[in-house]
Amino acid sequence: MSKQSRISSLILSGLLCITPLAAQAPAQDMRTTEPVNAVKALRATRSTMGISYPEGPTITVDLQGTQRDPEARGKAKVERKRGETDVKVKIDHIKPATYFGGDLATYVLWIVSPEGHIDNAGEFIVRGDEIKLDVSTPLQTFGMFVTAEPHFLVSTPSEYVVLENSKPRNDLTGQMMKGSTIKYRGMDGIYSANRQTLVGVERQKQEVRTDMKQARMAVDLAERAGAAEYSPDKLAEAKSKLNDLINAVEAKTGDTIVMSMGHEIVRIAVDAQKEAEEKAFQAALDAERSEHRTEIMSLQSSIDAANDEAEKARLLAEQREMKIQMEQRARQSAMAEAQEAAAKAAEEARKRELAEQRAMAAAQEADRMASARNQAELEAQRARAEADRANAEREAARNQMRQALSMVVETRETARGLILNLPDILFDFDKATLRPEARETLSRVCGVLSVARGYDLSVEGHTDSVGSDAYNQTLSEKRAQSVQTYFNACQLPSVKVTAQGFGESKPIASNDSADGRQKNRRVEIVIQESDDFEMSKLQQ
Repeated sequence: MSKQSRISSLILSGLLCITPLAAQAPAQDMRTTEPVNAVKALRATRSTMGISYPEGPTITVDLQGTQRDPEARGKAKVERKRGETDVKVKIDHIKPATYFGGDLATYVLWIVSPEGHIDNAGEFIVRGDEIKLDVSTPLQTFGMFVTAEPHFLVSTPSEYVVLENSKPRNDLTGQMMKGSTIKYRGMDGIYSANRQTLVGVERQKQEVRTDMKQARMAVDLAERAGAAEYSPDKLAEAKSKLNDLINAVEAKTGDTIVMSMGHEIVRIAVDAQKEAEEKAFQAALDAERSEHRTEIMSLQSSIDAANDEAEKARLLAEQREMKIQMEQRARQSAMAEAQEAAAKAAEEARKRELAEQRAMAAAQEADRMASARNQAELEAQRARAEADRANAEREAARNQMRQALSMVVETRETARGLILNLPDILFDFDKATLRPEARETLSRVCGVLSVARGYDLSVEGHTDSVGSDAYNQTLSEKRAQSVQTYFNACQLPSVKVTAQGFGESKPIASNDSADGRQKNRRVEIVIQESDDFEMSKLQQ
């Protein structure tokens, strides 16, 4: 354990109880400055398994997941040589600390000495669902555990313990390897989280970088500690560098540079936090002294005026007790203020995260709607283009069909469709039998229509006014049916053929002349587009 870590742990222990050394402080020294952290005292002593490792062999120790992340597991290979203990830790099936949400961003390995001192041994970086860390310690006997923390420079472990060491895998007979329970009592970081456990949360498959969040959290914790009031310059420096980091991330700067920038911000912010915590405690202690100034001065006067040694000793003891009580109240006041700031920050963070989630959901919904609109517009454009193409092809095919048919029979364009006129000369007199030349004409019409799609044919028979109405109606029907029969025999693809006779009811010329009556004796073929019109190109 480093000297700095031992000092930090001793300071933390000193915040919970007054040691005999503190009780023996000189009576006149009422303005001793003591540091304080934005942490809270543990309600109970924690314990972890401590192992005494012998010199020489490599010992493998299992790390078991707690209820925070039961699926996490790992092992530590421990080797002690020449007074130093090397520890190689590998953990897999672990989920990123950011999944806890709130303040938590990374994982830290803690080493606990037999005396209960706690040392931050280093930070893990999650790659996929695996993390590794190689550290060393001068300790021969120690315990290990892993916690989720807001950044890598925390000096006290949070309550989010995710792994703890268990018994060694190999028992070395005759070696000095012992297992024992190490108890430690310190402080607990005041951090918020959205989840108490990662049970049911899917594991991550790629590297998770938390440099940005750690930097943000370090600055946030400094602000909670009152750095804006007690360490404004350092806080401003940390915030300025945080803006630089944000710009670097947006510019897709390399991970190594981003990590270096993030670590620098954390170090500056932690310095600001410590300075603010110390000054906040000192301010609370000054307030206590100011409130009890009269009592302090009166007691000091009594001490100075005392002639009897026993009376003077009693007054000095009373002075020491007064100092202890004032320091305890100041410490409690600073602690309460820190906890209130932490609770407020946690609530603000919760509201901010909720707002961000709502904003993200709204943005996603807006993106979805915009995507749907774009897709619908693309579909509409494709549909319009397809319709234009189909219309162009249809019109080209219709013109080609019209031109081809006009070379076979008389045609005319009407609102009903294209009408082909088969004159009376194609039938024997007073009969519905098709003449050979009529069959040749219809065969050529079938040839043109055989490559068309989406047309219906309506065959309509007509006569002149000679003869009775009933006779003419029957003759017109039979002639229409003869043409229908011929078309059906052609087996035109996807063509519906109907037949109908109109007798003498729809003349196109006067029946008063032979020429007019001949024009009225006719069969008309009406070509109309069907509902599911589809035209293939006409063969040349």
